[in-house]
Amino acid sequence: MSHEAKYVPPKRYPFTEDKIFGWVMENQEFCLYLLQIILPDLNIQKIVEFHKQDAMGNDDREAKDIRLDIKVVDDQGRIFDIEMQTTPSAYLGRRMRYYQSIIDGDGILKVGKDYSQLPDTYIIFLCSEDPSDAFSKKDDRAVHFFKTIDTKDGDLKLNDGATKVIINSKGDFASESAELKELANLMNDKEVSLNDQFIWAQNRVNELNKDRRSDIVSYEAKLMDRELYGRQEGIKKGREEGRQEGIKKGREEGRQEGQNEERLVGVKKSIDIALSFTQDDDAILNKVKSQYGDHFTDDDLKELIAKAKGKLLQEA
Repeated sequence: MSHEAKYVPPKRYPFTEDKIFGWVMENQEFCLYLLQIILPDLNIQKIVEFHKQDAMGNDDREAKDIRLDIKVVDDQGRIFDIEMQTTPSAYLGRRMRYYQSIIDGDGILKVGKDYSQLPDTYIIFLCSEDPSDAFSKKDDRAVHFFKTIDTKDGDLKLNDGATKVIINSKGDFASESAELKELANLMNDKEVSLNDQFIWAQNRVNELNKDRRSDIVSYEAKLMDRELYGRQEGIKKGREEGRQEGIKKGREEGRQEGQNEERLVGVKKSIDIALSFTQDDDAILNKVKSQYGDHFTDDDLKELIAKAKGKLLQEA
């Protein structure tokens, strides 16, 4: 790795850092608490399945695999995917759509089961930066719930059981609960003091910065190495593809040029032959146009006829 690309670790890793987030969220009591304050109307009581960094494969080898940050199932069979998003992306919505498709395709509806048994899913993205690039317009609200609705009647919803939640830690929390405001403070690495849950989380972040810092530094450095390698490979591949495309284009241009040269020789011969029978420009034009009209304009043919007649006069 070059000197310019060398990873320089920050003085402190926040809750939003990938490893920190995973280690804090693996405390199922805190994970359940976050789900309860984000989705209070669901009355979530218990987590019965918990998966951290759950790799979701795909039967199609060409398809993109994903790795869910936190995936849990509650005692009612509802599936919750909690993701930490630290960079703005105009394609956040499409990413959530892909996550939804992978979760649905992960064998959760067994053969012989009815579609009514397809579980409700909640994809939750905690964004440390403004996610508005992914929206159709700028929106400063902190919490967004997206469902499938009729575009002509916003009150008409399609009961597909899919909900997407986006929380913007930089958004306006004025109308949100005290708990969600405190979640924003935790995400923005500010002091928290609302209750024991958040105090525990912040203390856990502090502990991990002391006890697991070397592991995080190594992980982040590897991520940067992989990203740099990916960029370099992309540049290399792009150059090779460009070179191959250039060769292909050059060959095609050469082939076209050769064909054009052959056509030019052919049309000149046809004009010379026609001139041996007539000097009428229109008659000659009609003759050669029937053969070469797809490749030469009338003006081009007239110019070639004029040159051929001038050449005959000089030779005479």
